[in-house]
Amino acid sequence: MLGRLRQRRRARRLAALTLDAARARAARGAALLDDRDPGWADRVDPGSLHLSDGEACVLGQLWGEYRQGLGRARVLDFSSAPGRFVSPVDLGFQAVGDLGDAAEALDYTFLTRAWRDEVTARRALGEAPNASPARNAAPGVR
Repeated sequence: MLGRLRQRRRARRLAALTLDAARARAARGAALLDDRDPGWADRVDPGSLHLSDGEACVLGQLWGEYRQGLGRARVLDFSSAPGRFVSPVDLGFQAVGDLGDAAEALDYTFLTRAWRDEVTARRALGEAPNASPARNAAPGVR
């Protein structure tokens, strides 16, 4: 009985891995970056963006490495002040990792496309005019 419940839950979670779901997650992450690092999109190169690579992902391009970016963007805050946990998965910075390698690869593919769309949309709105990537150059975030 328990095994069937786990299989159903897994099947539901696998079915939820869609481009639309990845777009919603990336939109939440982009909104967080808009708030915490305005102008971030002009420092991300959508052509070399790959969410599965810790240096070529959004946070890696902004701050040199995924884990460092989690701290710099204040997704993970290790200060003594109590805070609300924000999941890197829910923000589209990381793929769902407990459904197997194929599902993780598919989720990263969807997330890469979704983040490219987020960057492109911000540039089209003029929020990041004449964009050129400059790694590790987050103004005011050192």
